[in-house]
Amino acid sequence: EIFTLNDIGNDKISKNVEKAITEDQLLLEEIDSEEYIFNPFNPPIKLIIVGAVHVAQSLASIAKIMDFDVIIVDPREAFATEERFPNTLILSSWPDEILSDIQIDKRTCLVTLTHEPNLDDRALKIALESDCFYIGALGSKKTHSKRIQRLKDMGFDENSTKRVNGPIGLPINAKKPNEIAVSIISEIISCLRYENITTTKLRENWKLR
Repeated sequence: EIFTLNDIGNDKISKNVEKAITEDQLLLEEIDSEEYIFNPFNPPIKLIIVGAVHVAQSLASIAKIMDFDVIIVDPREAFATEERFPNTLILSSWPDEILSDIQIDKRTCLVTLTHEPNLDDRALKIALESDCFYIGALGSKKTHSKRIQRLKDMGFDENSTKRVNGPIGLPINAKKPNEIAVSIISEIISCLRYENITTTKLRENWKLR
């Protein structure tokens, strides 16, 4: 029998369905003397990268190894090229002009890498108004503090702005673009596997920068 979450009245079954979906793996469980197989059929994770910079090249490559669907968004056509991002969907448009045409849901993560508020803030606004499970923004603590204030000036409250991970990535002392990409992917996976990680002490404790 195939279930969706809306079909399930049994809390034990529902919890196992949610666990299988979150962990992206098959579960075998005995519930009320009956054996159940929970086999999730999740769509691929969608990674939207705003800013066709050096970090984006490494991030896109690693994400594709992880079977993510990768989308590059950058109106600067000199950066957003097929040569720099082979076999990747490239949208040479402003974020607020194109992201409304993309389904942004609970299997979507979005990162901004440009350091340009005129680009990044447009994307962050759309991300915060969506259900995407991860939002990250490149920049120092000082840059991030200014970014958060701009978002608050747009009308987002503190609980909303906490969804923006910054400085982006896990604190592995990354320096090179490929190292920063590894830290970003690691943080994305952490947010995928841990429910509400962006508003918990665990998340705050690893932001050691």
